Amino acid sequence: MRHALRPTFAAVCAACAGLAAASPALAQSELAADPAPDTQLSFTTGLDFSEGDYGAPLDTRILVVPFSARLKTGDVRITASVPWLRIDGANIVGGGAGTPIVIDPAAPRSVRSGLGDVSLGLAYVIPEDRLGIGIDLSGRIKLPTASAAKGLGTGKADFSGSVELSRTFGTVTPFASVGYRLPGDPDGFDLKNTLFASAGFSVAAGKTVLIASYDYRESPTTLAQDSHELFGAISVPVLSRLDLTFYGSGGLSKGAPDYGVGAMLTLKAF
Repeated sequence: MRHALRPTFAAVCAACAGLAAASPALAQSELAADPAPDTQLSFTTGLDFSEGDYGAPLDTRILVVPFSARLKTGDVRITASVPWLRIDGANIVGGGAGTPIVIDPAAPRSVRSGLGDVSLGLAYVIPEDRLGIGIDLSGRIKLPTASAAKGLGTGKADFSGSVELSRTFGTVTPFASVGYRLPGDPDGFDLKNTLFASAGFSVAAGKTVLIASYDYRESPTTLAQDSHELFGAISVPVLSRLDLTFYGSGGLSKGAPDYGVGAMLTLKAF
């Protein structure tokens, strides 16, 4: 599934401030591995870098170090994430919206860093063998823990929900997802509710998983375009309980970063 290979704040902090909203436990790789236990706990960290101008006169470079935990028990998945981020560039804040929240495109360059917003997710997963199609129903809340004064967050909570459908054909799993986000209402600027969607496929080669997708995110402001982006990743097990994932993205619109690269390490506790 799409969410399994893209870390939560890679999209969130790298695009809007981009590793997990996607949950970073690499659930898709479980299709290629031995049957997994009913209860699983994993931890993920890594590095994510992106660069783009988002329609501003200068480029903005964003570095993200995510920290996340994922608990899956039965058909329920619970995730918690928080990133450390460094933003060097235009007046763009991290709002957890998956697209850049541009405050003032003409503002001079500034550098700010610190912990971002905490993100909590809850999902219900219906396996493919029950209905003939995999269904992932998820909801997420972004808690306003990042500094609004530094421009690392909006200072308001966000809510989002999404549904993902997938179907496996041999080693290939096509998927499509759509979601809706309700941002908080920060003082000084107006944010609108937004749609986001993704479509692509994953390929399992033994315990290695490759993924490719097209991602769309509607801009929450009139100061930035909608985001259109291509994404690719490969996940390989390096030890029995340790997975390594490399990924990259390319922007197709001014609302997306020109490019992004990253790597994740996921430790499976049990």
